[in-house]
Amino acid sequence: MSANSTPLADEAKADAEAERIGAMAPQALEKATLSGKENGFEAKKVAKADVEAGRDMKADKAECQPLASLAGGFTHIPAVVVAHRALEPIETTNATVGSMWLASHSERNARKVLAEVRTSLKECADGFNTLGLTYKSVKPVKAPALGDEAVGYRIANVVGKQKVSMTYTLVRKEGVVAVFYGVNMLTPEKSAIPDSVIRGQIEKLG
Repeated sequence: MSANSTPLADEAKADAEAERIGAMAPQALEKATLSGKENGFEAKKVAKADVEAGRDMKADKAECQPLASLAGGFTHIPAVVVAHRALEPIETTNATVGSMWLASHSERNARKVLAEVRTSLKECADGFNTLGLTYKSVKPVKAPALGDEAVGYRIANVVGKQKVSMTYTLVRKEGVVAVFYGVNMLTPEKSAIPDSVIRGQIEKLG
């Protein structure tokens, strides 16, 4: 956002762009994003500053950029508008925490996002570096049969000697790319956000 623009001006610009390319407009996207408690998780809004911190994650290898952008909370092809939520488990016995976001694109760009993520998964199995962070062992995992298409993968973030496994699930519904990120420090193979939460979000998109 430039110094002299206002959120209202930005929203008007995003509205106009959404209309031009047939994407979901900001208010419609916000309304269609999970909020509150549903299917064992609570979806909470994320502060803008926290969201923006990950916007320019650059991979050290160009072919891994789609995965680096997702690690930062955005799609590598810029969306018209993005709505973020933190996902917190309601039950204390559930150790999976994460986040999700909806990225509004033209349908053509949304298809391209998933296609290029799939290519990255093939080309970046050994991982990549971004902003001083190391990501390793990138492996595709089964994605739920939801939306128009879906892709899932597990990736490890290495900090010092600690390795944290994370699972990403991307579901495309027309021009909206819904991204779910989960981490479970106790049981890494249970780090994916449950299908029931993902299904609840895709149904909300109508």
